[in-house]
Amino acid sequence: MADQESELDLTDVSKHDAVETLSLVASGSITAEKLVTSFCKRAAAADSLANFITEVNFEQAIRRAKELDKHLLETGRVVGPLHGLPITVKDHMDLEGHDSSAGIAAYCFDPAKSNSRLVHIMVEAGAVVVAKTNVPQTCLAADTINVVFGRTLNAHNSGFGAGGSSGGEGSALAMGASLLGLGSDGAGSARMPAMANGVVGYRPSGYRLPADGRSILDPGMMGITELGPVATFGLMGHSVRDIRLASKIVSDARPWEHDPFLYPSPWLGIAAPTRPRIGVWAPGTPNNYCHLFPPVLRGYLAAQERLRQAGYELVEFTPPDMSEVWDLCKAFIHVQGITALTKEIAKEPIMKIVEKTGTLGSEWASKRITLEDVHLLNQKLALLNIQMKAAWNASGRTLDALLWVTAANPALPIDEWTDTTFTAVFNAVDWPAISLPLGMKCDRDVDAPYVDFKPFSAEDARLQALYEPRRFHGLPLSVQLAGQRFEDEKLLAIAELITSVIRHE
Repeated sequence: MADQESELDLTDVSKHDAVETLSLVASGSITAEKLVTSFCKRAAAADSLANFITEVNFEQAIRRAKELDKHLLETGRVVGPLHGLPITVKDHMDLEGHDSSAGIAAYCFDPAKSNSRLVHIMVEAGAVVVAKTNVPQTCLAADTINVVFGRTLNAHNSGFGAGGSSGGEGSALAMGASLLGLGSDGAGSARMPAMANGVVGYRPSGYRLPADGRSILDPGMMGITELGPVATFGLMGHSVRDIRLASKIVSDARPWEHDPFLYPSPWLGIAAPTRPRIGVWAPGTPNNYCHLFPPVLRGYLAAQERLRQAGYELVEFTPPDMSEVWDLCKAFIHVQGITALTKEIAKEPIMKIVEKTGTLGSEWASKRITLEDVHLLNQKLALLNIQMKAAWNASGRTLDALLWVTAANPALPIDEWTDTTFTAVFNAVDWPAISLPLGMKCDRDVDAPYVDFKPFSAEDARLQALYEPRRFHGLPLSVQLAGQRFEDEKLLAIAELITSVIRHE
């Protein structure tokens, strides 16, 4: 019984984040074998409830943990800053000896011959991969289900989706299956599942983290992604300091020396300003395209008020028109090329959420894209970048960060999350952004539906029609913090600084 209690305590992610746990391993207070074995057990139990595992790596993980313990015992030194840390990896990233199917049947039974560069960096630093996690069919949806592994459920309510496309990671982390998750973020794919499940999700600036593995884009598109919204690999975890640690480890590994598509990004030891000047996105403007759900608005306003009371300078940020942002991002997916992907999934049933999201069935799917089309899309994208930068500078004094929500909604019922505007906008302008849990939840006794509601758009009306306080009760609430391109260190420093202020303990 005592041993079981010890395992439960070790895997209680509400008590221990990665940084704290790593100190216990490095000091010899716990062994890597004990830690990794405990997380393997918890992952197996939690997976039986939420179905987030695609590839099990328990035996290899425990074997590696024993090797790490031996090294520490013999040398008195850890192999690296992540010595013994149990992590999970999104399915489309390569893990040697395991499939990277991306939720598509045609890509099964083709095990990777080596690790993706990001996985390699984490493993070299001492991390131990316990499992790979589920994704939506095609990785192009905000709810996680495919014909290979089935549906991943929300960690807080099984009637709700886990988000996507890193939905398996979001659910796994929230249920204590690992201490750090490797995800990706093409339009919010790390931040939305993080929000839906109540963990931290980070999208760095583009071309900082190596992003190889199973690609859903056609080959031969070198250069074209520079012109469109930027998809990145991302990090997910239980605290901002965990994300900062992992980000620094990647920079210190100098991945740009191996990957010609990465920008040299040595880690900058930037401290947060004592009182950062934070923009607060105006929630009531029709430019937002969608109203915030009542609980989401409550959480957002509460975060603002806590910052204000703590003495932070808050400046209203008036956004440009958001109504075409998500459609613009979907159009660029076709410019970047998904012909091969489309052919493969034509061999299997298309999941409902993939159809509803509309990426594969948009006007661009059957259209022969011309150079003129690409020019027009890039003009729209350039205008959005100009407008967002102007809004950032509108007060006459540069902001340090921008506070907004991760989505207009909390987690949504299964197969209902089809719009990613509030995360996709930061991919479109390539600003780093992080989703931060507030420690607050939807409350049926407080969060009444709007009276005399007047929607900004058809999507706004559809979303608000889903809201019923009793049904949403208990789902976690988050906010999103964004910074300027390549100011990732500054953003993470500010995010860590304000977390204790905005979080309801």
